[in-house]
Amino acid sequence: MNSKSIKVSSDGYVLLLSLQPRYAELIFNETKKVELRRIRPRVDKGDFLFIYVSSPEKILLGSCEVKEVIQSSPKNLWQLVNKDSGLKKAEFLEYFDGVSTGYAISVQKVQKFNQPIRLSRLQQEWDGFHPPQSYRYLTIEEVDLIGAMAEHDMTNISMRLQPRSKQVELNVYQMSSSK
Repeated sequence: MNSKSIKVSSDGYVLLLSLQPRYAELIFNETKKVELRRIRPRVDKGDFLFIYVSSPEKILLGSCEVKEVIQSSPKNLWQLVNKDSGLKKAEFLEYFDGVSTGYAISVQKVQKFNQPIRLSRLQQEWDGFHPPQSYRYLTIEEVDLIGAMAEHDMTNISMRLQPRSKQVELNVYQMSSSK
């Protein structure tokens, strides 16, 4: 599978998500516990989100794990997630205006990278990098590159993206090399 591929493996996804500074701050201080979407990204429980903070910050700040994805009508979704949305009801309804179904990605294990990565460095070390307007899927190689730049252990995330047969090989190797 080449690095341009959208689907990382049959076992997991990592989404690079662009957020406005206000919403990113609320996620990292754990006031906002759901990310709202009008269109459902292909993520499920156990997948990961990398959070890029848009202008004026322009920085890849950290990650979180998907706890669950909730799908419902905007009216019902508000009832389910209003306390965790970081939005006032009017903002919420305006965002979902015109759609019959909305999505709330519930997040957990929110953490900032050891070394958050500025856009200038991302573009310097990652050929052709442009922050997504909304989100994009990452490959294993891209996750590893981000891990190296952020000086952050991505083992759990990379393992999630490995095909299961590769995970077994890695686990066997790790067990035999630790003896």
